[in-house]
Amino acid sequence: MYLKKVDSQKAKNLADRMPFITGTWFLKMSDSGTVAKNYKGQILYTCMAPLDLQMALESKEFTHVEY
Repeated sequence: MYLKKVDSQKAKNLADRMPFITGTWFLKMSDSGTVAKNYKGQILYTCMAPLDLQMALESKEFTHVEY
């Protein structure tokens, strides 16, 4: 699984809906290049601070980031 940075408009929308979260917004992507979804079919997003992102990459939680 890897991360893909969301565009600025979508990031603003997400930040407006969840103002208590700070960091950069990403889409979770499957290794096949499709957007990851939960069992209800909802698209999975994550918001990560730079240190959290670095730790997730080092621990191999995500393979890479697309900007």
